[in-house]
Amino acid sequence: MLRIIVNGDDFGASPGVNLAIMMAFRSGVLNSASLIMNASYAGEALRLAAEHPALKVGIHLNLTSQGQERSLASPRDIPLLTDGGGRFRYGFLDLLRLSLTNKRELQRQAEIEMRAQIDGALAAGLSPAHLDSHRHVHMIPALFEVARKLKEAYRIERLRNVNEKLGATWRGSRPGWSLLNGGMVKFIVLKICSRFNHYEGEIYFYSILHSTRLFGRSISRIMLPPPYRAVEICFHPSLIEVDRSIGDPAFADYHLYSFDRQKEFEALLEAPFLERFQFENESGL
Repeated sequence: MLRIIVNGDDFGASPGVNLAIMMAFRSGVLNSASLIMNASYAGEALRLAAEHPALKVGIHLNLTSQGQERSLASPRDIPLLTDGGGRFRYGFLDLLRLSLTNKRELQRQAEIEMRAQIDGALAAGLSPAHLDSHRHVHMIPALFEVARKLKEAYRIERLRNVNEKLGATWRGSRPGWSLLNGGMVKFIVLKICSRFNHYEGEIYFYSILHSTRLFGRSISRIMLPPPYRAVEICFHPSLIEVDRSIGDPAFADYHLYSFDRQKEFEALLEAPFLERFQFENESGL
């Protein structure tokens, strides 16, 4: 049996996301989550993680402009990344541009903020199980160097590498519409970044070509190419009606009202992909 890590991204983004991740965990179909330390509901997520120590929680490093999140480091220390109020200035492509035009300063300031997010988790009693990032910004080569350095410095077990194979996904599920809806563009950009990172890892990452549409055919036949020892399937589940009842305007920036998030949650509970894999979880779920 091949091992599987079923991860819920954006832990801490909203009550709907937090509840969906915990319901999937309690149902025995999710064993990992990635926590956004500077998200509005990170405190709630940290409390839930403390109550459920068998859930492996990592840090979803966040350096991008979205919602109302602010840096955990002082804006005075990272003026390249934030405005005076601590709001992040840039998205993925602008950070990529900065990595080419101002690499050293970007790395210096990114490390300050990444450390602040990891240290914040440690101070709250969480021992991070892995590192990855919101919008996969850590795959930008200059930022990947920093993330890899911090993985070693903090002795964190796993660093996500976006290494999905086009052939394997095509043979397994034929992405179709997802490619036309941004999956292929995202895949090409991240694969180019990956080539410069010179880091493969033991875990195969699956979800980019289906781009937050992990339901139906997209998870019916997941192919794990050699030589990886496990696959990480990355979901973005949420109970969208929970968030709609709150009505926080910032939720729209995370696409938390997207029905695709609800469909991913429902697909998680059905868990057809688990039949072919052994759950990677020390608790024995």
